[in-house]
Parts: sequence; structure tokens; C-alpha cells
Amino acid sequence: MPNRRAIYSILLILTLLCFSALAQNSTSAPTIFEPGLISTGHEAAITFERDAQMVYFARRIDRKQPAHIYSSRVVNGAWQAPEQVHLGADSWFDVDPCISPDGKHLFFASTRPLAQSIEGKSNRHIWVADASGQNWINPRPVENVNSGSKDGTPTVARDGTLYFFSDRGRDPGENSIYVAKLKNGKYQIPVMLPQPINTGASDTSPFISPDGRVLLFYSTRPGGKGSADLYVSYNQHGRWTEPENLGSIVNSSEEEDNPVVSPDGKRFFFGRNGNIYAVSISAITVLKSANIR
Repeated sequence: MPNRRAIYSILLILTLLCFSALAQNSTSAPTIFEPGLISTGHEAAITFERDAQMVYFARRIDRKQPAHIYSSRVVNGAWQAPEQVHLGADSWFDVDPCISPDGKHLFFASTRPLAQSIEGKSNRHIWVADASGQNWINPRPVENVNSGSKDGTPTVARDGTLYFFSDRGRDPGENSIYVAKLKNGKYQIPVMLPQPINTGASDTSPFISPDGRVLLFYSTRPGGKGSADLYVSYNQHGRWTEPENLGSIVNSSEEEDNPVVSPDGKRFFFGRNGNIYAVSISAITVLKSANIR
């Protein structure tokens, strides 16, 4: 029989292993991002400036009023009280902000009416504004991209390629992901991504990595853990791989949406029940080896 000292040693090792596992689980679980300040139960769709010292997100506190884009800045290591970003019209919904990788443009979705003759002015469409110091100026609809249906969640690669979702040609609320190439400073007519990205389910709210090789999105496709799960697909030799579910670290019986990766590629953000959550990329098995920056 093992002596008492050996038994104590085994028990000590088992105890340390248990504490190690608990510590690992506590650090790998998603947490609400800045609760009570940025996440208050009314937010979605986060995006960061290149230095990660300024964040933008959509907020709608009063259901009788439109949603707007807000920003918060880090000062002395602490996020400051968010302020509304004024884009020339406060009577319309402005949501789904996305800062371009070069920091020069703010893409967003808005219900403000389009100048061109597209029906359905109450629908959301893709707009863009230009950086001017601390402000965003000249908001305008993105040429050639919008439809008479809902267009939302723009996301931009480093070469300017634009991804977004739209329910054009489908029933309301059934979305597909589209891509529009930038050529000679103008966007070309969008093309719906083929299978395995768009499958007939609702595939929504894409995020494209700056190098254009990693696509994150949420989908209602069968086999998920909840009403909508987060997925990733990789562009390999010009073709998108079969989307992989991000797993139980982020996906739950609830709906998860609006996936985003921080500029340094180390933190993953997503939405759930009106809050923005954050977790280390290294905690997500299918992403920890990806270089998303």
C-alpha cells in the first residue's frame, strides 16, 4: 500500500490540477464588455479604430426612438462614457458601424432615404463617411451596392473589398452574404457568395479579416446550438471552406450575432441579448491558430 506521504502528494497534485482547470475555464469564458458603460442591454455591432483606443457601436435605449452609433475612448486605461456620433441626421436609424482597416472610412447601415431612385426608403442601406480629425463627414450611400431591400452589417478588407448581408430576392429576415469588389475607386455590382457560405438558411452579419482570408458570420443553418450560431470560413485558393461552428465557448441556446475581432487579433467580440461579449481568441479552438489581423 502507498504510504501516507505518497497519498498526500497525489491529493495535492489532483487539487492543483482542479484549481488549474477552474482558472482556465474562468479566463476562457466570454464576459460582458464594459458592463453598465458600453454594454447596457441595448447594444450591438462593435468596431475598433486601428489603435484599439476608440470603439464604436450601435445603441437603442428607447424602442420608440431610432438607434444611433456611439463611441468611447480609452483615457488613462479606462473606457470613457460613450457619446453619440452625429452623422448629419439624427432622425434615422444608424447601426452596424465598421471602421475600414486604414482608418479613413466609417461604413454603417442606415434607414435614411437614398438619393437615387431605389424603392423602400424605410429599409436599411449601406453608407460611408470620411474621417476628418475626430469627426466623420460627408455621409453618403455606397454607390452600386444598395438594393430596394434591407442591406446591413458592412465589413471591409484591407484592399477595400466590401462584404455585407441583404435580404434582396428573399423573404424579409432571410439574409444572404454578398461581396462587392472595389475597382478604380468604385464598387462593382455585389455578388452573392456561393455555397457553402449561403445555404438557404439566413446567413447574416459578416466580418472579414483585413487580409480577406477569414470570414465570420452568424447563421440559422441546421446543427447549431441555438436559434443562430457563429461560424467561420477560410478562403483557400479563392474558395471558401465549409463553415465551422465556433463551438460552445461562444455559442449557446441563445442567438449570437455580430462577430468581430480586435485589431491586434487577440480578442473576439460578439452580441447576445443586447450585450457585447468578449473572449480571448485562444479560447476558441477553431480560431486560436488563425491570424486575424
